[in-house]
Amino acid sequence: MARIVYAHPRRTKYYYHIYTDLDFWDAFRLLRDLAAVRRNFGQIPSGDEFPTQVIAENPDCFSREKLERRLKRAVVSPPRHVIVRSVLTEGSFEFDPVRYYPERWTQSRMLHFTLCRLPLDQTALSTPYRTIRLSWCDEKIRIDRIQRNQKFDPVIRDKKEAIKRLKVPSCF
Repeated sequence: MARIVYAHPRRTKYYYHIYTDLDFWDAFRLLRDLAAVRRNFGQIPSGDEFPTQVIAENPDCFSREKLERRLKRAVVSPPRHVIVRSVLTEGSFEFDPVRYYPERWTQSRMLHFTLCRLPLDQTALSTPYRTIRLSWCDEKIRIDRIQRNQKFDPVIRDKKEAIKRLKVPSCF
């Protein structure tokens, strides 16, 4: 369940302006048909804790309710830019999955969900010589950047894979 923080009316010029702890790319996929989704680079609230802004000029009541319903049903994960920054500077990133994921999820499902959220097409995390390893360390999920045993050269078999490799987002 994503948290929502409403912007103070004096600090915004929009009719509807909120901050959410849902990652930018996840919020963009969920809300692009209802409102504008932007990154939060500000300090109030912190961009590391609430990385996304949702802005609408003049939404009607139905779309506002629909937007907040979608946000409340979304599963939150740690922001991608925080993970990448920590892995690049410190070599690893640890987080408590109970803070983000539902309690009924198994450990393997939590690892799978975390792995699917990582930007592995970016060279910041995955290169021909390095990759990412997810593991459990006590009650936390740990993401480490490790050296590969041998150089990894991907084989592109069809047009879909070629387009996917061509259209890698420049940011995470």
